[in-house]
Amino acid sequence: MTSRLQTVLALVNTAAIAGVLFAFVDHQRDSRQELEELRAQVRKASTGDSLDLAGRRAAAETAMRLWAANAGAQPSAARAQPPVQAQTPAPEEGSEAGDVPPPPPPRPPPPSFEQSRTRVFTAFAEETVDNDWSGKASQTLNEAFRQHLPASSRVKSLDCRATLCRVELVHRTAADHGALLMNGLRAWPGSILVASEAQEGADYVVTLLASKEGTRPPL
Repeated sequence: MTSRLQTVLALVNTAAIAGVLFAFVDHQRDSRQELEELRAQVRKASTGDSLDLAGRRAAAETAMRLWAANAGAQPSAARAQPPVQAQTPAPEEGSEAGDVPPPPPPRPPPPSFEQSRTRVFTAFAEETVDNDWSGKASQTLNEAFRQHLPASSRVKSLDCRATLCRVELVHRTAADHGALLMNGLRAWPGSILVASEAQEGADYVVTLLASKEGTRPPL
């Protein structure tokens, strides 16, 4: 073998050894193709008869074994997978950084006045009569009307049941009704709903629903 050929082969083997060691250190080029190329370089080195080439061949074989052992320590399936992202540890029980609950569902729109009025009228129609409460409620309302109802106004109807009273009042003007609400019904302990106001000829008719103290009408 000529000295030029030996020099070329020495350079080739040196490059192979450097490439193997680089792959072994960086763990970035652990492919089957590189392993086959490395084996080819070792086979080429085996044809040399000088002591330098024999040493390089032994070094190349050692580097190849190290590279193969390192590559074999990681399964190919694991190398093909992307790196696993670090998971945030679950917060301890009672920690303030717990799972954020999902946002509450949107609230439905509030019922219209017509819907609320229908509900209250329906609830009143379905109530039975509580003789004890209805008698006391009727007395309280009649006393308020006697003291504060304008002379031109009158009570058309008054019906008390278990938790609701339905009252129809007839006024001459809307102003008469406003004065009654401001002054005459303050003595009533529960809530009062003005269910309807209508001009019927010369009469201004108002329908009220008065609820028992401590209860809420189904608006």
